[in-house]
Amino acid sequence: MRYDVIVVGGGPAGMTTALTAKSVYPEKSVCVVKEIGDGVIPCAIPYMINTMSDPAQNVVGNKPLSDSGIQIIVDKAVALDTAADKLTLGSGRELYYDRLVLATGSNSALPPVEGIRKPGVFAIAKSLSTMSALREKAKGAKEAVILGGGFIGAEFADELAKNPETRVHIVEMMPKLLNLAFDDEYCDAVAAQLAQSGVKVHTGRRAVSIEGKEEVTAVVLDDGSSLPADIVIVGVGGRPNTELAQKAGLTLSPRGSIWVNSYMRTSVKNVFAVGDCAVKRDFFTREEVPVWLASTAAAEARIAGTNIFGIRVLRQIQGTVSAFSTKIGSVCFASAGMTCRTCEMEGFRIVTGEATAPDRHPGTLPGASLMKMKLVFADRAGALLGGQISGGPSVGELINAVSIGIQMKLNVRDLDMMQIATHPLLSASPVVHPLVSAAHNALAKLRAGRSVDR
Repeated sequence: MRYDVIVVGGGPAGMTTALTAKSVYPEKSVCVVKEIGDGVIPCAIPYMINTMSDPAQNVVGNKPLSDSGIQIIVDKAVALDTAADKLTLGSGRELYYDRLVLATGSNSALPPVEGIRKPGVFAIAKSLSTMSALREKAKGAKEAVILGGGFIGAEFADELAKNPETRVHIVEMMPKLLNLAFDDEYCDAVAAQLAQSGVKVHTGRRAVSIEGKEEVTAVVLDDGSSLPADIVIVGVGGRPNTELAQKAGLTLSPRGSIWVNSYMRTSVKNVFAVGDCAVKRDFFTREEVPVWLASTAAAEARIAGTNIFGIRVLRQIQGTVSAFSTKIGSVCFASAGMTCRTCEMEGFRIVTGEATAPDRHPGTLPGASLMKMKLVFADRAGALLGGQISGGPSVGELINAVSIGIQMKLNVRDLDMMQIATHPLLSASPVVHPLVSAAHNALAKLRAGRSVDR
């Protein structure tokens, strides 16, 4: 069978590519090949534990694809012959293409810990059946240990702690939770929220072995201490799934991702790659970074889908700005761009601006939360490099304003003079809006000659 476009992978990147290609080129035949028939929305996996009454609420449906006339094949792609434009499936079926898009995603990484494959140890998988099994095991667990203190680990800990009968531990080898996305004060605030829920945080520690004969019973740390465990959840990150591409001879990056240009084209002219399997470059340094986000994947997918039969839009992926958001306990946290920590590592001279204000005005209105914002600017030029926010649910959208500001290369003066929409029930006061106030604070430092915070 021949198709104009074949997309391998049914996650956010694969679906968005297929839908975009079909929308831009409605006369073309599009097929999605996906290995997992009961795939789930990756970002919502932690909330399948308690927040969702039924884990099936998180299933990725096929309706948008089928409604657009896109064929769906549930099978595993096992071989790719780029010379013959042929894709071979596990069932033995052979498909031919004019254009191929690899959206094979990433696989959960397993750390080199003795006993990591014991029953009761769960890696994060993007399937309903696997996560349903994790949910059932977690419901009966009295002692839970999470390896990894990034977003997945912190969110799983927050979810598990909602069961008062479960004692939860996080083990993170970095000095802080969410160390790569936030500066210390925000990392500490995340840890404080988890502590209020009874979660025990072990930073600067790593697991060396998982004990138990038939079932896991404990996790031993590098300081010799032992944490009792009925269930262990591994959330230490992932690795790009590039096996198919590697066997086909496509060029890989130094970190093992599929090399692509700014239009998501691989080293083979009619083969593209998007999402977690494709190389990610930092927006500022252009260095390869292990940042895998559904939002970045969707942006890449729209670029690939639009330009798959020729450059129609002169809009390239300029690099990832690493925009994150989460909710831990009762507080929302968000980050985009560079932190002070990453600026110091990369040698950027910076100035920061900070502001705090209620997200309603007046702050005595029902539902008001205290919002805290920190913006990072380049010294002298004042270019916006990053931002971090904590507060109520509105931070999830406010960080998008910071993200677009980074991408549009706004500077501290642009933000200081920004015109914004406000309403007492919806936003902070225009007089003390954190986005403008933080920029004004940084500008005042620059004018006073206090140009370098770090």
